[in-house]
Amino acid sequence: MQRNFLKILGALALVFLAGCGSKPGAEPMPYTMEIPTTAAVEEERENAGAASSTAAAEIFKDPIYTGLVKELVVPCEYDLDGDGTVETIHYQVTGSEGKAFDLKAGESEIEGSGDSLTGGIYAMSLDGKTIQILLEDRGLNNADEYSHVYVYREGELEPAGILEGEAASYRVDTEKHLVTAAGTSEVFQSYVLEKDFALEEGAITEVPREFYQMGNEVTLRRRLSLIEIQDGAAYTRTWSAGSRLTVLGTDNRQWVCLQDLETGAEGWLQVPPGEFGQILVDGVSVSAQDYFDGLYYFGGA
Repeated sequence: MQRNFLKILGALALVFLAGCGSKPGAEPMPYTMEIPTTAAVEEERENAGAASSTAAAEIFKDPIYTGLVKELVVPCEYDLDGDGTVETIHYQVTGSEGKAFDLKAGESEIEGSGDSLTGGIYAMSLDGKTIQILLEDRGLNNADEYSHVYVYREGELEPAGILEGEAASYRVDTEKHLVTAAGTSEVFQSYVLEKDFALEEGAITEVPREFYQMGNEVTLRRRLSLIEIQDGAAYTRTWSAGSRLTVLGTDNRQWVCLQDLETGAEGWLQVPPGEFGQILVDGVSVSAQDYFDGLYYFGGA
């Protein structure tokens, strides 16, 4: 009888202790949990690994994809076409005096030529997804630096054109899918302009600006009438010989804007499209040098 009473008391004590130790939201006791299968455990590990890889990719993003023009050390690996598979890049100058090169990406190889290749190779990304390759060239007589541009599409390397200036000076806007590089003016005088380029159907194509800045000072040799705009209306104003003007810039097609250094007044000069170094005076095409001192031509004043 006493033995049975002790058993009952012990059982009640266990129930009481279990009840006092439990809290709302506590983890279930081990014997009530479902035992996971081996397949479920493996799936959980794979999901955790994928999540970790994604997080790592978000933490580190190569600066090329955010607008950096990066010099490469070959051989190296990059996903050139954005398909998720990396291509190994090889590059070397093969000809004497930098006249030939061999470029390889993945299984595609191109043997090309240049003027004075330096062996420098750069990469940029205009869209933040694909990568364009730049081969540095000093130009004829090592005077006019530019880059050969190559793209990798459908497993093949393809030439995309050239960009003038030093590769390290290019500025990439991945949101607008543009690269800003040096270019030369096509009207009035020789001048290095900033130009914007996009990649259209695999080719580097200029995206025209409304206005390109210049900035050199010139002096009028003879009287000249310019178009002055005030309150939205156009007037003809004449500047006398000896007037000192700043060439503010051009649309690089048919207009040049000048500013009087003394008064600050601005005037527009019309130029004939497609006729470099010419201006229109009373509707007649004449040499700009007949009217201006201080113009730039091929680097000289």
